[in-house]
This record gives sequence, structure tokens and C-alpha cells, in this order.
Amino acid sequence: MTNTTSSSIRCEEHLGTRAIVAAAYSVFAVSGTLANVLVIYLVCSFKKLKTTSNAFIVNGCVSDLLVCAFWMPQEAILVSTGRVENPTYRIFMEGVFFLWMTVSLLSHSLIALNRFVLITKLPTVYHTVYQKRNTEWMIAMAWVLPLAFLLPWLFGQRPLEVSIPCPQLRLYVFFGQGVPTTSSYTAILSAVTVLSQTAILLHCYFRIFRKVQVSLKRVSVLNFQVVHNLPCPCPRKDKRLGLYVLIVCCVFSITTEPFAWSALYGLFQPLPRGLETSSWLMLCLLFVLNPFIYTWKNEEFRRSFRAVVGGELWKSAAVSADPAVQTISQNEP
Repeated sequence: MTNTTSSSIRCEEHLGTRAIVAAAYSVFAVSGTLANVLVIYLVCSFKKLKTTSNAFIVNGCVSDLLVCAFWMPQEAILVSTGRVENPTYRIFMEGVFFLWMTVSLLSHSLIALNRFVLITKLPTVYHTVYQKRNTEWMIAMAWVLPLAFLLPWLFGQRPLEVSIPCPQLRLYVFFGQGVPTTSSYTAILSAVTVLSQTAILLHCYFRIFRKVQVSLKRVSVLNFQVVHNLPCPCPRKDKRLGLYVLIVCCVFSITTEPFAWSALYGLFQPLPRGLETSSWLMLCLLFVLNPFIYTWKNEEFRRSFRAVVGGELWKSAAVSADPAVQTISQNEP
């Protein structure tokens, strides 16, 4: 009787956690899809946004969009039902998620390195490094390298079922979902990726901040605009600049570091389910926040967004498509 009661209590607690995780996945999926689609749409629709730096932002948004639009809805269903109909497809989805997650993390480093070269190096160096061909290769390698590390793991996987206290509920094990890992390979590789990208990010932004602090040229590291005729004294502007840098670094660190250290610690000692779940959801939150932290202070993105909301883009498209307008414009001297 005691064992039955204890099992029932654990089952209710587990179902409560699953409901929270499924709801979080659903919210992340909707908000992340809308945010990433919006950024991609703006860059593709407005010529002024088609820059090298924005190409790296779009690359990250594409990988984040794949996670939010395709992976998270399936996870919400899996967590709520606890059933896997096709184990092979499940393993495939776990593999592509690992690919998308890694590409998203690498995009952060590409953005930071781009800003580092732009602000701390000479313009000739920047234009030499970030030629169109070089930029395309950088983006391509952000996808090829994770795929090269993924394929050995993917082809060597076999479905693995784990029974949990609640009856008729099963989970296929994968790193970071509040359950043990199938392989230390994915846990180690994910943690190393997170920690290495964090080091690159912090190094680049720290060097950028130091460069701008001692330079007479005030540069916004979030929108790459040289700021003239400051509306406030320089010391206040420096503080605002430091705040922008701090926000980017803090958002990335807070959402990724708990997952990395939890994955590494979980290789040796089991972690509480609540801690694992929390660190995993924090990582998933990063895919939703990425479009905001790189565009919210960019005035060009703001103008483009206001143009879309105000219907200016649609009006201009309708005017250009009007035959009468085209005839008048052709007859003009």
C-alpha cells in the first residue's frame, strides 16, 4: 500500500512537470517562430538591411526558426503524451536538433567576431576579411562543421527506451530533456560548444568595449552606427554602450551556462530533475530571445518594422504594380 501511494505521488509530480514543460515548449514555439520569421522577412525585404553583419544574424534566425517551428511543437506533443510512435524518426529529430542548436550557437560567435573586426580593425582589413565569398564560406562552415561531428553519432545510434514511475509512459532518452543521456558524446560536445562560444563572445565584446572606451569615435556595437552629435554627455553614452554589451553577454551566458555545466556534471553524478529541466528550458529560451537581442536597438530594423506595421511596404508594392502608375512613370521625361 505504501509503495502504491508513493508511486502515485511521484506520478502526479511527474505529470505536473510534463505539463509545465509542454506549455513552455508551446509558448516558445509560437513566440520564437514569429520573432525569427519577422527578422528574416525584414532583412529580405529592405535593401538597407542586406549587410554582412545581418547575414550572420539571419543565419542564426534560420536555425532558431527550425528549432521553434519544427522541433518544439513535436517535443510539446511528446512530453504531454510520453509516447514515441517512430523511434527511427525520433532519433533523426534529435540529430537535426543538435545540428540546429550548434549552428545557432556558432552564429553568436560569427556576429561577435564580425563586430570585433569592424570596430577594432582598419576598414580595409574588415572589407578584406568579409568579402562576399568569405562570408558565404563562414556561414556554410557553421552548418558543415556541426554536421561532420553529428554524423558519427547519428549512424551509431539505436533506440533506447527508459521506463519511468508513471505507468504507460515512456521516454526516448536524449541529452537535456530532464532524463539521462544516451551517450556522453553528445553531452560533452554540446557542453564544449557552449563553453567555447561563450569564451569567444566574452572576449570579442570585452575587446570592443575597451576599444570604444578609449576611442573618440563612438560606435554602437549593436547597430554599427557611428554616433555623432550625442544627445547626452559622453560618460552617459559610455554607460549605455556598456549596458548594451552587458545585455548581450548576460542573455547568452544565463541561458547557456546552466545547461553546459549540468550536462558535464550529469556525466558523473545524477542531477535533480528540476535542475535539469530548468537548465534545458533556459537553453530553449535562447532560441526565442536571439532576434531581440541583436535587433531591438538597431534603428534601421526599427524603421523597417514600423514600415511593415504601417503598411508602407505593401503600399509601395501596390503602387509599383499598378499599370497606370507604370505607364505614367514610363512617359515621364
